[in-house]
Amino acid sequence: MANVTKFVYIAIYFLSLFFIAKNDATATFCHDDSHCVTKIKCVLPRTPQCRNEACGCYHSNKFR
Repeated sequence: MANVTKFVYIAIYFLSLFFIAKNDATATFCHDDSHCVTKIKCVLPRTPQCRNEACGCYHSNKFR
């Protein structure tokens, strides 16, 4: 019984690693800042912006 429980825990662990890696590898290509708003979430004061055809979180104040 303990072996079955251990197997289930290990299976859940490896599946969660797979889903994390899959989510991390997704490409966020864009052509405009409006494309990034729906693709990524940023913590304030950063806003999602498109730079070099990739979405990222950047400070909205350019002079900072």
